[in-house]
Amino acid sequence: MSLNAAEIGAGAARLSAPPAPGDDSIFLRGLRVDALIGVYEHERHGPQPLVIDLELGLAHSRACFSDRLTDAIDYGAVVASVRRHALLNRCELLEGFAQNVADTLLADFDLLSVAVSVSKPGIFDIADSVGVSIRRYARKTGRS
Repeated sequence: MSLNAAEIGAGAARLSAPPAPGDDSIFLRGLRVDALIGVYEHERHGPQPLVIDLELGLAHSRACFSDRLTDAIDYGAVVASVRRHALLNRCELLEGFAQNVADTLLADFDLLSVAVSVSKPGIFDIADSVGVSIRRYARKTGRS
């Protein structure tokens, strides 16, 4: 069965069942930021590069069916939030940094979950990077 352009625009949403909350996600891979982070004194003399991957578990998928920006998560706002967090970071460990990013995104956006991976490239000569990955879930708040 093939659809023409008018059928795709007008009725594609009726061809599939609505997803369950959390079935859909947005990902952002390879976000590069600089942060003052590290346990050792020499690490805290200046900002260091971090690479961040995010997977945002959506509380709803309205944008998939409406195709309206107002129903979507603003990717630029997500990036700005993470960059702002990196600039203000006071954590020594990647684990704490990742936790704070997760908490910030869950508080600021209508998400069910967030997966955050943070890596620090160039720490060891024998590895590309060292990092952590966490997944956190939103507390029930009554938002829809």
